[in-house]
Order: sequence, then structure tokens, then C-alpha cells
Amino acid sequence: MITLKGLVIRESDSGEASKYINILTAERGILKVFIRGGKKSSKNASPTEVFAYSTFCLEEKKNQNQQMYYLNSCESEKLFYNIRLDAVKMALAMYFCELLSYTGTEENPSEEVLRLALNTFYSLDTDRMENELLRAVFEFRLLCETGFRPALLGCAECMKSESDMMYLDISSGSMLCQDCYEDKGEQHIVEADRTLLYTIRFIALAEYDRLFSFKLSPKYLAQLTSFTSRFMRYHVRGELKTLRFYKMLK
Repeated sequence: MITLKGLVIRESDSGEASKYINILTAERGILKVFIRGGKKSSKNASPTEVFAYSTFCLEEKKNQNQQMYYLNSCESEKLFYNIRLDAVKMALAMYFCELLSYTGTEENPSEEVLRLALNTFYSLDTDRMENELLRAVFEFRLLCETGFRPALLGCAECMKSESDMMYLDISSGSMLCQDCYEDKGEQHIVEADRTLLYTIRFIALAEYDRLFSFKLSPKYLAQLTSFTSRFMRYHVRGELKTLRFYKMLK
């Protein structure tokens, strides 16, 4: 028996009465948990709903050399209730959950990813940050935390930390200053002036107590969301269906 805190990022039916949930945990990454009678149990309904952050007591069993998890008991920690009252917020939260499922793995510690997810859901629940800025912050920081952080400290050739324009290759993660960059028609180059570069660096490296407390002008918000969207599409090989649904509603 193990006890873990986790964020429910997916629900799926299993027969007429039971269900599976996927939970993101700090210690073991994403775990798939079977809940007997989960669709009919009022006791476990709230803690096992998608978006719920709860404490789970789980039974571990081996089934044909595969580790299986079964719910013994659970208790809600945070339900992020306000997200469920707004269709746009709910669509955005579902996109966040799909991204977490896409980038997550089982049995790998995911403490930083869980912290990012909880801070993001709290910000969405409390209107701490405008939706499009929150989306950009989550997209880029999640990929940074899961192994795709670009080399943002300086030019790959001369190590200059900044110039009036820097050129970031989203395919390789390398960056060149305007003196070292030669335009060869590459399709994955993003141009970043000093303000955009500072914003990208801040999202990649800031502590969580500062990450969700800034604002951008409409001009730079448009540039940032364009960058993070391109960065995301390249590394997830396209656009997720939940993002398309969110864009229809916003």
C-alpha cells in the first residue's frame, strides 16, 4: 500500500460502473489507477474528478509483469472548482491535462512538473493571469522541465548574452546574435528582440513564486504566444485536439 498526492489529469470508463484515472505525482510521474465502482461511488466522486488534487491510498499489484494500481481510499486537497464554472477555462485546463499526459512518463519523478501544473491550475482558478499568457507560460515551461529547454544564456558562437536581435533555432535549441547569424532561409528560426528574449528567459528560469506574477503588452503577448505555439507544435509534432477546441471558444 502506498500513499501519494496527485493531480487527476484524465478519466476513462471501464465497464458500466468502474473507471480509470491518470494522476500526476511528484514521486512516480503519471500513474493509471483503477477505481472499482468509481462511476457510482459518491464518496470518491470529487477527489477522483479531472482537475482534482487529492491524497490517494493505492494498492500495488503485478499483472502479467505490469505494475497495476487500485484505489483503496482518497481525500480531496484542492478541487479548483472555479475552473468548472467557465467553459473557456475548462477547455484550457483540458489542454493542459493533455499536454501533461503527452509529456509525462510513469515511474519517473516529476516534482517540478507537478509544481508547475498546480501553480498553473491555481492561477487559472483564481484569474491570477490572463488566459493566453498563462497558456504561453505553461507550454514553454513544461517543455523546459521535460528536457527541451533551449540554450538561452548567450550566442552559440561568440557567447554574447544579448544583442538588438537574437535568433533562436527551435529545432536545435541554439541561439545566435545578429553579428553571428547568417540568414539561410531556415524555417525554424524565431527572431527575438531584447524584450521578447528577456521574457522567454524569465519563463524558462524563474522561481514559481515569480513566474505567474507578470504582465505583457498586447504586442509582446502576441509575439510570445506565436513563439510558444511554434515551439510546442515542433516538439509535440502538431497541434493537440484540446487546443483546437480551446481556440474555438476563446
